Order: sequence, then C-alpha cells, then structure tokens
Amino acid sequence: MVRFLTGMAAGGLVILILWVVFWAGQLGRPHPNNEWIIQSISYKQKIANELLSPKIVVLAGSGAMFGINSTYLEETYGRPAVNLGVNAGISLPVILNSAEHIIQSGDLVLLPLEYPLYNRKEAVSSSLIHWANSYPRTFLQLPLKRALEVFAKTSFSRILEGYRGLPEGFTVSGDYGVQHQDEHGDQIGTDRALREERHWNFLNSLPAETYGKALREGSFDWVRLRRFRDELLARGACPVFLPPPLLFKPSYVASPTEADFYETLPFKATSEGLFWLGRPTEAMRDANAFFDTNFHLVNEARLDYTKQIVDWLGNQPMEQCKQYYQGLTTR
Repeated sequence: MVRFLTGMAAGGLVILILWVVFWAGQLGRPHPNNEWIIQSISYKQKIANELLSPKIVVLAGSGAMFGINSTYLEETYGRPAVNLGVNAGISLPVILNSAEHIIQSGDLVLLPLEYPLYNRKEAVSSSLIHWANSYPRTFLQLPLKRALEVFAKTSFSRILEGYRGLPEGFTVSGDYGVQHQDEHGDQIGTDRALREERHWNFLNSLPAETYGKALREGSFDWVRLRRFRDELLARGACPVFLPPPLLFKPSYVASPTEADFYETLPFKATSEGLFWLGRPTEAMRDANAFFDTNFHLVNEARLDYTKQIVDWLGNQPMEQCKQYYQGLTTR
C-alpha cells in the first residue's frame, strides 16, 4: 500500500512538473485578447510623454476611458490632460505601473478606480489570465495566492493559443482599441444614438454587483495604494481618489452589506491617508446613461460625470490635494 501511494505521489509530481514546463514554454508570447490593451497603453503613454507638466493624469480601468471628458478637464483647469484608463481586469498593480514613467512634478492624478481594484483578492478575470501569460512579470506583482489562482485557471486551450501567438495579419477590431480613442485617450463613438441593440441587451442582462460581499470575504489593498501615493508625493505629484460611474441597482442601497460598502468606502480611504472626494452613490446612474457595460458611460453622460468631478475638485484641486497630504504629515 505504501509503495502504491508513493508511486501515485511520484506520478502526480511528474505530471505537475510536465504541466508547469508546458505552461512556462508559452509565457511571454502575444495573444489576440491583449493586443487592443497593449496598443492602447502604448498610445496613451506616448500622448502623456509628449505633454508638459503640470498636467492632469486620469488613471483607472475602462470606466475612466468611457467616463472622462479630458477636453473639459483641460478647459476647466488650463492644463493638458491624458486619460490612461484601459481595462480594470488586468489588475491594480498593472494599472498603477502603466503610469510609472509618466507622472511628473506638479501633476494632478485622478483615480476613479473601479471598485474591484480596491480588493486585494478580487476575482481573477479572463483579461488577467490572458495578460499575465503574455506578460509574466505580472505574476510577480500579484499576491502569491492570486498569482497561483491565475496559473491554475490557465486552461489547456489558452496555453495552446500562447504557443500559436498572433494569427498572421492580425489587426485589432471591434468596439475597443486605439481606433476608438481620441487625442487624449478618451473613448469615442459612444453617443447614445450609436448604442446598438446588442450593447443595450448585454447591459440590461448584467446582475447587480456584490462588491461589498466580496470585500468582506477579501481584503482592501491599502498597502499598495499608500505605496503608490507615497511615490507620487515624492515626485511632487498629487493623487485624488474618486468614485467611478456605476449602473445603479436597488440592492446598492437596500442591501445592508452593499450599502455599507458604498457609504463607508470614502471614510475608509480617508482613514488610510488617501485624499478622497465624492460619494459613490452620487456617481451611480440609470441604464440609459451607459453604453455597453455597467461602467461604460455614453458620451452625453461622460460630460455630466466629468462636470461632477470638477464640482468635487473645486477651483484649486492641486492646492486642496497638497493641503490634505501636508496635513497628514503634521498630525
């Protein structure tokens, strides 16, 4: 019996090693699902690097890409603006690192982060699986348990796709990509009149989110966010955290767990030393304000949300931001 169990264990170990070798062989290879993301990041970084500081940098996922009117920010504050929002699914570390060489002294950094990004144990998305396998450095940036989960959820077919790489003549098409972004990095072509039936049907099929429940079972990633804050302050930049747009669902105010999450998040962020403006429920809107998902605003609502941000920021946002963080150091 002992010999049998030993043989089973040894056989299992050999299979695991072979699987790891098979998986590792395709790491770092391009994948079609990543191309619109990496092209968008490169495009937006190029825009940012050509702007003089002080500038406004918007950093989040696609909720910012669809939700921010950078032209309005420029006109309001008299400084250039760039929208780095791309895809929340590739994880908070990747998003923050995408701005690593962009933010300079005097920059105002707006962070309307999607709510899952606050959760250190957020669910592993298909976007993250595709991204991490093509950009394996991501595994080192994730918490160990989450990195192992990405590995475990990398399917046999995804590994084969990694070995195949990009199909010959592949080009990015569809609703997302540089072809749908303006000179600031904002998404274009999102007028309400351009919303198709497929967009509307998908939007209305989405269930209510349970971010409050997820965070009770997970943990806030305050350590990473404070580290990012400190890096920005050391450069002479200033980060402001804001609620992202979100499709309203009755449970967000009716469910004690969900209502508590949205009501207390600004206070928790403030208690962790992050400058937060606005209330999450104020950024929620009905379905007609959204284009194709519960974070993606139509163009008309984009301007409304950006005006709301300006109301929160006030006339002198950089001074207000600096005063907040200076107050932290004197306490």
